[in-house]
Amino acid sequence: MLKLESNNLFLSSNEIGSFLTKICEKGIPFKFTAKGTSMSPFICDGDSLIIEPFIKDINPEIGDVVAFISPEDGHLIIHRVIKKQDRQYLLKGDNVYSCDGYCGKNNLHGYVKEVIIMGKDLLVLTLFIRRFFQFLSNFKKIIAFFSRYKLLTPCCRLINRLMRQADINRVI
Repeated sequence: MLKLESNNLFLSSNEIGSFLTKICEKGIPFKFTAKGTSMSPFICDGDSLIIEPFIKDINPEIGDVVAFISPEDGHLIIHRVIKKQDRQYLLKGDNVYSCDGYCGKNNLHGYVKEVIIMGKDLLVLTLFIRRFFQFLSNFKKIIAFFSRYKLLTPCCRLINRLMRQADINRVI
């Protein structure tokens, strides 16, 4: 459902995937608002993401956070490359236990170049944690290793629980 409101274009998940594919084919960066928690606390619901298209000679590396279209339902998914095998990439969200499976580079449309932390009135503690995780993103191969062996997910869930609890305590 396409909707235009105060210079913002609202698209369904399938529409945004189709739109991203066409934009990236032209080599144009794409900015949109993340939905979901599969990459939290690295990327949280409501953060703005800038997707940079892959140039033909550039291949994703282990640890890159990439944009791809799910072959099952056509939805746009932003997850991390945790393993390369031949010309296939194993993808997984940091905050989920299951992998998305392998996909080829032709299914990967770009990588997350920048995460803009959004959210009004974030607690100082929450903002500190989010900035710390942004810093950790510089160590993407280590993060991918922990994610691949399902060691990262429990840590992400604990951090997310702590951030939610801090928000609840602030309201009470």
